[in-house]
Amino acid sequence: MKGMAKDMFYFGYDNYMKYAFPHDELNPIDCEGRGPDVLNPSNININDVLGNYSLTLIDTLDTLLVLGNVSEFHRAVKLVINTVSFDKDSTVQVFEANIRILGSLISAHILLTDSKHPFGDVGLEDYDDELLHLAHDLAVRLLPAFENTGTGIPYPRVNLKSGVPPDSSNETCTSGAGSLLVEFGILSRLIGDSTFEWVARRAVRALWNLRSNETGLLGNVVNIQTGQWVGKQSGLGAGMDSFYEYLLKSYILFGEKEDYRMFQASYESIQNHLRRGRESCNEGEGDPPLYVNVNMFNGQIMNTWIDSLQAFFPGLLVEPPPLWEWSAAQPSTCQST
Repeated sequence: MKGMAKDMFYFGYDNYMKYAFPHDELNPIDCEGRGPDVLNPSNININDVLGNYSLTLIDTLDTLLVLGNVSEFHRAVKLVINTVSFDKDSTVQVFEANIRILGSLISAHILLTDSKHPFGDVGLEDYDDELLHLAHDLAVRLLPAFENTGTGIPYPRVNLKSGVPPDSSNETCTSGAGSLLVEFGILSRLIGDSTFEWVARRAVRALWNLRSNETGLLGNVVNIQTGQWVGKQSGLGAGMDSFYEYLLKSYILFGEKEDYRMFQASYESIQNHLRRGRESCNEGEGDPPLYVNVNMFNGQIMNTWIDSLQAFFPGLLVEPPPLWEWSAAQPSTCQST
């Protein structure tokens, strides 16, 4: 299975480089590259992700190292440095640009410069923090999304050249607005500028303060100007998933007690209101356990369908075991990251 996964990666990567680079991704039907749908700006399924910035190349940088391909990693890094620019008239989703582009650039930069060499000494001769500079440039272009909102919760989309579009929606999902802290926080600490972590943390706090007093749950869609919940469904899937993931991972990274308290309170609310069925997974009376979607205000079931994004939750609960033994007052050993 390990070999199959490796073969699948190279099938995708090699064909992207052969037929699609420098476009964002390979269209497998036409076997050619594609970027944003400029003829149909409302096609957000494509335009939220594709920004005309060689998405697939950037997105795979650290995977090349995981697979042990140092030479191709170095070649890919040089290609990014020499060809990628974010000075584009592209309107992208802040969340997607953050997790896929900003996160990948920061990861590759850290792997190039980490003195602990987790994948061996993979330093690149004459590397001068170019990936970090690209990450900083992108983050600056995302900052307008956090301006002129009544709550501090960011706009969902931003144009990389001109800022927030005049017709931008005032509605955003909880995961999109509340899952920026890991990348923005690491960037702030790498460059010594607290602005990025501050705006991301402000958004998390704003969402947290809008949770239901009765259940402790959050909804899935909120108006960034009024703080009113447009979507009152609370669950673990699309629209909410990574909000919980980032609370715990931010605590592991930064050791901020506030992040742990929010995650622990969220976890208790999830167990109290979303988990249904018998206590044990594989034995006992009653239905197997299931995390359902409920009304955030009263905990009543809205539906029982599950989407693929819910699959993150078991992995989240098996983060390093010592975490569950830590008190909220104990700082993370990774606080200096």
